[in-house]
Amino acid sequence: MLHRCHLLSVDEGLQSFVTRCIALEHLCIHRTPETHDIDNTANELSLLSDRIRWCTRLVTLSCPMLDWETWKHLSHLPTLLKLEIDRGYEDPPSLSNRDLLNLSFLNITSLSFRQLYDSANIITVMQHSQFPSLKKFKFQANYLSLEEAEQLLHALSHCKACRTLEEIIICCLEVGPKYHEFLTPTPHFLCFTQLRTLQLMFTDFCIYLDNDMLLQAMSIWPHIRTLEIDYLDAYIFSSEVTLHGLFTALSLCPHLHTLKIPINIATIDVDPDAEPIQHTSLRSLELETSSEIEDPETLAGIISAWLPCIYRVQNLGRDWDEVNMHLRFLKVATAPYGTYGSLLK
Repeated sequence: MLHRCHLLSVDEGLQSFVTRCIALEHLCIHRTPETHDIDNTANELSLLSDRIRWCTRLVTLSCPMLDWETWKHLSHLPTLLKLEIDRGYEDPPSLSNRDLLNLSFLNITSLSFRQLYDSANIITVMQHSQFPSLKKFKFQANYLSLEEAEQLLHALSHCKACRTLEEIIICCLEVGPKYHEFLTPTPHFLCFTQLRTLQLMFTDFCIYLDNDMLLQAMSIWPHIRTLEIDYLDAYIFSSEVTLHGLFTALSLCPHLHTLKIPINIATIDVDPDAEPIQHTSLRSLELETSSEIEDPETLAGIISAWLPCIYRVQNLGRDWDEVNMHLRFLKVATAPYGTYGSLLK
């Protein structure tokens, strides 16, 4: 009657174990092989997939990549709520394109892919699957090409999770070949009206975002709390989002707490004497810019007036150090008596 189990490897012992534990609900398999040859990979994949098809009551599953038959088996499990594919194979056998069916995982609410060496198979699964109850999606790859990124975003936007998806985290961990083209992810996410968290981090290509896109996105994501868009060369390629565009968009997302985006401040397009529309929920602000800050004091005054709960801008650039110094002085000057000591830290 074992309900929960963690295994450290994929081996022959998995067969007898699974067949004896028909009540298993939570299964986590950590793959730690000593060899990485193709034959060994194929054998492990076959053994793992075959044994998991014996599990009919799974609620949560964390394991390496599976074959197509096992994906179909999991789609028929009404109990399955959380699925995590962890540490894919370095040279996995390709999923067969024969008899590909549109799978529907009716009750999965959390779907995660971590430390993937090859994203092609996962993208294939996403392209042929629906997740109408999905709330959390995380995709972490060691490498992702621009074409693969586009395919993944398109598949995610068509997986029938428009009314449920609240959290999207997509990141690429290793630096590969540089792409001079821009990825434009925002239009793919406009269907997700319940979005609370969006975190995108790419190391091999840039992300395009402008004032109109940001404004449109914020008008569709009224519940968003965390928005982080990061790419390796954000400090080189000029952003199309300006300070005025940022503040206009912020007025549409009153619950936003954490914001990280590239911004163009070559020209400050906000009147420092204009009446600000204060955003009082934002607590963490990180801005990447490729241009020098010509007037740190004026910029600090604008940020302080429009974002009263921001005490410093998270950034490693020296120009921002000066902005943050002025921000601290402004906060100290307007802070209630007895609180200025903590603001100077």
